[in-house]
Amino acid sequence: MQNLIKGKNLSLINQIPYRKNQTISKRISLSDEQNIFLFSMYENTDISSELYQEYKIYFILGGVIEIKNSKLSKNELFICEPLSLFDIKAYENSAFLEISVNSKGENMKNLNTGEIISLKNEIDYVEGGISNLDIVSQKGIKIMLMAFDEGQGLSPHSAPGDALVVPLEGKAKVLVGDEEFEVEEDKQIVFPKNIAHNVTAITKFKMMLILVVD
Repeated sequence: MQNLIKGKNLSLINQIPYRKNQTISKRISLSDEQNIFLFSMYENTDISSELYQEYKIYFILGGVIEIKNSKLSKNELFICEPLSLFDIKAYENSAFLEISVNSKGENMKNLNTGEIISLKNEIDYVEGGISNLDIVSQKGIKIMLMAFDEGQGLSPHSAPGDALVVPLEGKAKVLVGDEEFEVEEDKQIVFPKNIAHNVTAITKFKMMLILVVD
């Protein structure tokens, strides 16, 4: 991943400015399999209708945007299928992630396309356990939801690529190398490639994880 601090707390929505009457994009990741951009749109701006060859996944960090007559707000997600014509309108200053995935349909899992999805409602807590739900699983990128019961955590481990943690509900303690941080809604972190890390829930905790493998 690029253009993001790694191994430290960050706020994605503060990583990109708003400019009057402008749409701004900042690349976070690019490969043959995936492409991730952080966008900001000033109120009452739009991106004109276009067709894309790949799946487009939109995750709203703040504000309100409209895609295919569906209004999306904070922490909601929308998936557009390939060769699907759509535009994007911002009703207020808005920021979001756009994740492009060159994928066969079978690699897009467990979520419907073309409808508003509240991610934290797509996975349940299990008493004394940790739940995982894949959204995308293929070469180069893996996106999943995770739900941790209070006090539950993962053993320290490393990953073959950078991993962006996007908290959806609750609070957790994370270890990156020998440094410890807390994450919660609006406070994200990138686990750097090949650096040991873990997650331990302080309260019941849900998150989206985006792992990008070079």
